[in-house]
Amino acid sequence: MEKNKRILFITVIAIVALCALFAFTACATEESALKEKYEQAGFDAQSFPFESAGVDKELVDFAYHGLKNANTSNPVQVFVITFNNIDDAKNYCDAHASDKDKPNMMRQGRAVVYGSKEAVDLY
Repeated sequence: MEKNKRILFITVIAIVALCALFAFTACATEESALKEKYEQAGFDAQSFPFESAGVDKELVDFAYHGLKNANTSNPVQVFVITFNNIDDAKNYCDAHASDKDKPNMMRQGRAVVYGSKEAVDLY
């Protein structure tokens, strides 16, 4: 009986450790996965001064600007701002949803995306 309890304890610890590992990995790769998605679609993704978007530096996890077809008459662009928490993202989206310089704004989780419709739809 004692051996079964020990095996169960080790199994539970291993499962908890794996769940924690997956949770940390999912959070850590969010930025790179999203940026890679835009780059695969032909966007040149670079960081931008998010302060110009009316965001406090302390609230932001990462931010970048994606641009496609820059040398044409119809460039496609997207701005991605990922906040440290969902409440800050909601507040930003509520406060800036009607801004004309932030078209097609949408929020998903901690991320707020705006720009050309084609680019926002890709998100």
